[in-house]
Amino acid sequence: MLPRSAASSALAAVLVLPAADLAPTTTKYRIDQSLSQEIDATAAGGAKQSISFSTSSFITVILADSAGGKAMRVVVDSVRGDSASPIPAAVLDSARGAEFHGFVEKSGKPLGLEPTTGTSAAAQIQGLLSDFFPWIRAGLKVGDSWADTTAKVDGVGADSVTVRRVSAYKASANETRGTRKAVRITEDFTSSVAGTQPTPSGPARIEGSGSGKAAYYVGSDGRYLGGDWQQQSSLKISGSFAPEPLPITIVQKIKVTTLK
Repeated sequence: MLPRSAASSALAAVLVLPAADLAPTTTKYRIDQSLSQEIDATAAGGAKQSISFSTSSFITVILADSAGGKAMRVVVDSVRGDSASPIPAAVLDSARGAEFHGFVEKSGKPLGLEPTTGTSAAAQIQGLLSDFFPWIRAGLKVGDSWADTTAKVDGVGADSVTVRRVSAYKASANETRGTRKAVRITEDFTSSVAGTQPTPSGPARIEGSGSGKAAYYVGSDGRYLGGDWQQQSSLKISGSFAPEPLPITIVQKIKVTTLK
């Protein structure tokens, strides 16, 4: 849904708020993700190559009032993957305690996460967390709708890939999540991917598009109460290693559950 700048604003007056309004909120989440990818390398004299794996991440999220919105701090409690995960178990284990920071605008839009700990483990699991937090805010009511466009760049300069995403949101129903009253938000989105990445076989050009759907829940106080996403992307990768572009199909699913 994984966002990336800090918002700033000037205060026209000094506001005295009750202590309760300034107290940070802390919530624990479980993020379950699955990804299936197939590369059709027959055009390069190879075969179809497939990989499927899943991960479960347990995190603590602290949101604190800040000028222009809320500062977000995410602490990794633990991460585990199945036997097919491309990230070694030792790396996932060493990610325990890694921290990320982000920002949620007053409108409810999250601006992404960046690691505050400069470890290789934090960098490798950043992608697992980048899309877990959706658009939220207090006061959402059934019938509200809005749209948003984002652009996320991974990499630097010529070795970078840009993912553009266009989303349509709608508050569709009042529901109960556990003991909490919540609004169900639906999201329909499309995405485009374009850029270049280095590979052992030389630079690779990646381009294509995708689409997906989501349903998630926001409490009356604006707290995120979990949800589900799924996305399918059709991409092509090209370079000197293949006489023509190789098709790639990716299916990703994310489920976020509130633990506390």
